[in-house]
Amino acid sequence: MPDRALSFFRQNEVLVTLSLGELLFMMGVGFIGPIMPPYIQSLGVEATATGTKLGLLITIYGAARAAMDIPAGQFAQKLGRRPLLIFGPLVVALSALACGMATDYWQLVLFRFLQGLGSALFSVAAIIVISELSTPANRGRDMSIYWGCLLIGSSLGPTLGGFIGEYFGDREVFFCFSGLSFLTTLWLCLRIPETKGRVSLPKVSTNSGSRVNTSPGLRAPLRNVNFLLVSGVALATLFTLSGSQLTIVPLLGYERLDLGRGQIGLCLTLVAVMQLILVFIAGRLSDRFGRKLIIVPGGIIAALGLVMFALGNSYSIYLMSAVILGIGRGFSGPVPTAYAADVAPPGGYENTMALYRLASDIGFVLGPITLGLLKDAYGLNTPLFFSAALLFLTIASFAFLAKETVHRGGSSS
Repeated sequence: MPDRALSFFRQNEVLVTLSLGELLFMMGVGFIGPIMPPYIQSLGVEATATGTKLGLLITIYGAARAAMDIPAGQFAQKLGRRPLLIFGPLVVALSALACGMATDYWQLVLFRFLQGLGSALFSVAAIIVISELSTPANRGRDMSIYWGCLLIGSSLGPTLGGFIGEYFGDREVFFCFSGLSFLTTLWLCLRIPETKGRVSLPKVSTNSGSRVNTSPGLRAPLRNVNFLLVSGVALATLFTLSGSQLTIVPLLGYERLDLGRGQIGLCLTLVAVMQLILVFIAGRLSDRFGRKLIIVPGGIIAALGLVMFALGNSYSIYLMSAVILGIGRGFSGPVPTAYAADVAPPGGYENTMALYRLASDIGFVLGPITLGLLKDAYGLNTPLFFSAALLFLTIASFAFLAKETVHRGGSSS
């Protein structure tokens, strides 16, 4: 077994290095989920406006990512992948440190915007690297390894952050976040190589008869119906993640169930743990039996979990809802990303994956502010029902209209 693990590491050194960096990075990102509502109230936000102001903080983070996604793809094309993978976590580390020293809510908004910029640089470069170094036969597996490490970090982060906030203070959570982001920067600086040019692009004939490498522009993926459909799935998934899971679910714990930071952190961790249990299985199954077979049931189960949160009135149901939501996200987590890479035109990973991240981040932007406003206007149930319906309708459209990219046995279409 150790020999097999060593052999896998040698054959997939870039994937392993990048995945471990993502683990450290996401552990820090997950720290702040349970402590944000009380932290912004300590900065002067009224309790009656907590939903909207918390939603704005998550929205501004997503807006920064959305604004940087396309430029990040262009930077990766011109400068390479390695500079983005190092500089992104460094920006997050500095802005997290500033968040911990904020004295005003609007300062926090500014620093969260900077975090979003750094996160986009890292995330876009990471999925470009994994997409171009994998093939349709192993892309689900590679994406699931990356997502699995993301989920290990996400599963540890909320519980640790909740208890750090409860026993040491909310500001200290941001300082720990900053420290882990600095550690991520150092790890990637020492270990990650430049991967640009490792995969040779197909040759395309020009009018003059010469043969040159070419990279499709932004229009090519936008003309692909399958890409648009899977991007819709990504948008709806991130809408429900940022709007429901990161905004409404913690508020439901505080306001309806009177829970503590640690209890809410445990719920958010439970979602990530269930994802972690299933994500590797989902990736391999998608390589063998097809992407749609995994994406569609996963999205439906996730929508069911959101409905259960709305209907529950006890901590046990709160945790059970987290389990169901985690199961759905575990099946559908990395597979849409693999699908997007499957339908990318030859040599077009930078633009295709940047556009896919943009669709995801539009959902991340719209979710918190939309559901926060719905919560403040109509209560806790309405935003959960709304996000569940959006996710279900998007998944249904994908199920009926998108083609399968991998057929039984792992062959690419």
